[in-house]
Amino acid sequence: MNRRRALAFSCAFAVLVSAPARPQTRIPLCPGLTVVTAITQPEGDYESIKMVTSFRDGAVQLAYSTEHPASASPGQSPHLVKLHLSRTIREPDLAGAKLYLQQYQTNIPPEVPGTTAIGISSAVLTALRTRGEAEIGMFNLPPPLPGRPKMSANPKQHPNVLDYYETYKLKRVESGPVMLPLIVNDARTELPAIHVTGRSQDYGYKGEFFFLDDPANPLALKWRLGIGAAAGSKAGGDRDTLEVIKISYNCSASTSNKSDSPVVRLEKQLAETGRADIYDIYFSFNSDEIREESEPTLREISEVLQRHPDWKLNVGGHTDGIGGDAFNLDLSKRRAAAVKKALVTRFGINAGRLATDGYGKSRPVDSNDTPEGRARNRRVELVRQS
Repeated sequence: MNRRRALAFSCAFAVLVSAPARPQTRIPLCPGLTVVTAITQPEGDYESIKMVTSFRDGAVQLAYSTEHPASASPGQSPHLVKLHLSRTIREPDLAGAKLYLQQYQTNIPPEVPGTTAIGISSAVLTALRTRGEAEIGMFNLPPPLPGRPKMSANPKQHPNVLDYYETYKLKRVESGPVMLPLIVNDARTELPAIHVTGRSQDYGYKGEFFFLDDPANPLALKWRLGIGAAAGSKAGGDRDTLEVIKISYNCSASTSNKSDSPVVRLEKQLAETGRADIYDIYFSFNSDEIREESEPTLREISEVLQRHPDWKLNVGGHTDGIGGDAFNLDLSKRRAAAVKKALVTRFGINAGRLATDGYGKSRPVDSNDTPEGRARNRRVELVRQS
């Protein structure tokens, strides 16, 4: 990223944090930005995580991680499929690309020039804002199979990724932005989104999209592709869907501004209210195994405890409403215990300073009828002990 663009992002963030009473409307594109989406299945929601790891050589480096239950054969127990990939998005494509490579698979290269990866380009959003219409290409890639060659990013070689996009002509639905609820930096927030619909020019299927109304970072917050293409499926007839439920960022880690760092926010919350809900500790599906993306948050909790050696915390686990009472209660207790174990073994916190408990689904803070509501209910709660 060049110095001018980096300075623009830093200045935009500085303006944002200088007015804490102002509603959150922008999500800065900076290292540490983490976007979490949820896929709903009858057995529960599983999450994919996209994290901006760095800006270098004029490109954004992105890490992608997902864990989802695989279909089990008769007589076999289901198991988790874990996928960790990287993606590179060039700065010129952030500005002007018309192709949004929304899929993450092992058979595609980490960099595909001419595409974006976590939203649309600034140029596409600007067209939607000013003209009310635009075109984008969305992908429908074949799955990776044994013996099938990986796809190239070179349009002159085949098979290549660019053989598999379909063009959607989009038109804006409302004249102004609509507000979408989700969690931003552990707080329930509503973000302004441009709502558009369109049809695939190749197959005629309808699509619906919500993009963050910010040309500096037009994230895809929610979409449905191929509406009606999979009639009778568990997805309700949609070929593919996405819904962002949580976003977090720590731009102070890459700038001189430390006053709004997660450590300071957590420290202030525990000092003033005695409790804090934590949403950036990620667990494997229906498990107490802590995913590696949780490491920064665990480190922040440990730093607060190191700053205040007289503080003791109760670590409470909470689940959403999917599943039985007994299962959720046990799961929440095991997750709280796993957080304590990580703080003790990996960060040297005295075990006597941490108590744990689990509450299952008995203390919801939101509805369990929506993905974003369930995401708010799945949390780790920290409570200072007197």
